[in-house]
Amino acid sequence: MRDRVQFIVLRRNGKWSVKSADQERVFPGRMEALQAGIMLAQECGKNGKPSVVLFQRAKSRYDTVWTYGEDAYPPRLSGIVLAPETASA
Repeated sequence: MRDRVQFIVLRRNGKWSVKSADQERVFPGRMEALQAGIMLAQECGKNGKPSVVLFQRAKSRYDTVWTYGEDAYPPRLSGIVLAPETASA
């Protein structure tokens, strides 16, 4: 199986970001970052590159939130349990 492109949702300096390779995009809130990460991963997958969205809980701890080809699109984000919005990564 080929490696998956990772889209990591993380909080840095009080802002939520989606990071992939050497690119990073900033969003006003956690849910906006999650939605953007999933949308980016969906587009990547449609272009033939397997992709996954990860949520950074701590410096070296990640939870898989969404995987192209395995999870429904668009996802139901209300069922995703994440760290409190006040937590910092």
